[in-house]
Amino acid sequence: MFLIFCSDPMNKNVVDSDYQLEYTIAKSLGFTVKLISLEELLEGNIDGALSKISAVEHPESALYRGWMMKPKIYENFYTGLHKKNIILINNPDAYRNGHWLPHSYDKIKDFTPYSNWIQIENIKNDFDQILKNLSEFGQKPIIIKDYVKSRKHEWNESFFIPDASDSQHATKVIKSFIDRQGEDINEGIVFREFVNLERITVHTKSQMPLSKEYRLFYLENRFLFQFDYWEEIQYDEDKPDLTIFNRLAQQISSNFFTMDIGKTVYGDWIVIEIGDGQVSGLPIDSDILGFYKAIKERMG
Repeated sequence: MFLIFCSDPMNKNVVDSDYQLEYTIAKSLGFTVKLISLEELLEGNIDGALSKISAVEHPESALYRGWMMKPKIYENFYTGLHKKNIILINNPDAYRNGHWLPHSYDKIKDFTPYSNWIQIENIKNDFDQILKNLSEFGQKPIIIKDYVKSRKHEWNESFFIPDASDSQHATKVIKSFIDRQGEDINEGIVFREFVNLERITVHTKSQMPLSKEYRLFYLENRFLFQFDYWEEIQYDEDKPDLTIFNRLAQQISSNFFTMDIGKTVYGDWIVIEIGDGQVSGLPIDSDILGFYKAIKERMG
């Protein structure tokens, strides 16, 4: 198996500094590591982006570990590698299934907060469709994100809406979110019922509540590795029972994905979201060596 990382934006011959540790560990374990230029990939220059990767005679599987990219860019990336006989672990459909919340929602809806969404091209200037979506939540608190990312570190300005029926305040938060996301907005906007998680502390800068959450990695629909989600808090030894989540993982149409879970104030564990495992971050102060060893043992 090849492991593919992003190169430094200014030098195609060295790995992006943010992935240096992962790259070094992977290489030390005997993985064949390759570099791509994300900048050229985003510009549509596929040949230039993949210039450091040579074609192989026999099909080789590959796993990307790098920055997020929109599904259309990923499709170009996948196709370019495929022409070199290198097959990414997730095809474009599988990438969407992990990357976009609406594509995985039906599989996790019984274990995650109620959600609805609107594609960005369907959002009218008068916000009629948005108000219709908001009405489904009554007076409940909700949060807003796009199909992939939120602005949770701008908690009050662009993320949290205390009362979905307060259309004036909701509109202000939604417009702030859309404006701040700008061209980076992913496909549309998603509204989710806000569920109180077991709060441990608050973020020192954003004042966002920090709760007991974990990031679970799944490879070929089987549990692979577990990380504490927040680096800022001290986790106790009370780990969640993963039986339900491991069963749920069998339904996700992706070969490599993450499942973020959190503990509610009532003591229940819920799914927060699914993510594509190739673009899901790892906490810096965590067992990254153990993570790559687990991949090595599973994939050979």
